[in-house]
Amino acid sequence: MTERTLIRNARIVTCSEPPAGVIADGDILLDGDRVAEVSAGRLAVDEHAVRVVDVRGAAVLPGLGDAHVHLSWPLDFVFDHVSVANAPAAPHALDVAAVARTYLESGYTLVIGAGVSQPFDDIRTRDAIDRGYLPGPRILPSGTMITEAGAISADTGMTTVVTDARDLREAVARQCDTGVRVLKLFISGDGIVPEYPSDDVYMNDEMLAAAVDEADRHGAFISVHARGSASVAMAARTGVRLIHHACFLDEAALRELRARRDDVWVCPGLHYLYAMVSGHAEPWGVTPDKIERAGYEKEFHAQVEGLRLLRDEGIRIVAGGDFGHQWTRHGTYAAELERYVELVGMSPVEAINTATRDLGPLVGFDVGQIRPGALADLLIVDGDPTTDITVLQDPDRRRAVLKGGEFAYVNPRLYP
Repeated sequence: MTERTLIRNARIVTCSEPPAGVIADGDILLDGDRVAEVSAGRLAVDEHAVRVVDVRGAAVLPGLGDAHVHLSWPLDFVFDHVSVANAPAAPHALDVAAVARTYLESGYTLVIGAGVSQPFDDIRTRDAIDRGYLPGPRILPSGTMITEAGAISADTGMTTVVTDARDLREAVARQCDTGVRVLKLFISGDGIVPEYPSDDVYMNDEMLAAAVDEADRHGAFISVHARGSASVAMAARTGVRLIHHACFLDEAALRELRARRDDVWVCPGLHYLYAMVSGHAEPWGVTPDKIERAGYEKEFHAQVEGLRLLRDEGIRIVAGGDFGHQWTRHGTYAAELERYVELVGMSPVEAINTATRDLGPLVGFDVGQIRPGALADLLIVDGDPTTDITVLQDPDRRRAVLKGGEFAYVNPRLYP
């Protein structure tokens, strides 16, 4: 018999389409791994036939998601990509497991890979979590990042390097055959490496179209590192589903994004740029001079303005923060949502939707909403994140996380 759970006396942030939204005091009935009923006020349920969890006014919202995740970056990561790529496999696997657990305990029940340091990090971690060996979120696994010969990261030994459309198609197929479901391509530079400025463009329409087609054949999709406007426009017109960064947007890029409004998502990583230009990385050698040479101050302001334009255009923004550096530490993932409220002008509910409702269609999972039939991935927190988004950053406010209707994390500080 499937176990049923009744969550009572909750402030429910449904993240459903209007007119639904927030239920000030309601109940949620879970049946196995799904939401069965959601009600304002009390549900008429035989309490002897269900497990009753009275949350006494705490907020219940869908489990959060992050669309730009590097599980490979350990908890003590400091921009040392090469050493992580070359680390012994066994201790590195434990580092990755610790990161997966940190995401779950932070309220994140879904992560989308954005490239790994060792080829099977995402796949093996996903498999271990699915088998119940490790605590962690749902993982849409990525593989080794793909770049073009002569482009950024091509000389590091950490990427798959391609030269033409045929090369790229074969690289996509090989990764998909191992179980990768989101493939990350570098199609622009990044000013933090000044010899590869952010407005550089790599690859071409033929290459990206081939990659998108091959990924589609395997039930996967393409994501891209695209900071400059020309690279964003190329990604949009060639069918790329997930565009990371999109820091600079001109009218040509916006036109291509508008044309794909229903099947393209932009994942900014705004908090990363904010932390950089605010001096948070200076103790680790990212000096003001390096920030100036990177052009990050200009890039930060351009991204804020661009996100406002995307919001006004109705182009979907999904939360994802490139977290894991010491200035964007693991466990601080919801700082990305704070930046959307503080800098872009989103309401707290809008910001929460970027990490919940808007992520489900991107990956084809029935997650991100509290409604009948949805997967019962839930976060229970003290306080009201619909009025104070920073509630989601406080570990002491997180009571519990459910994944598939089961308690995957219970805060030991609250329930010793």
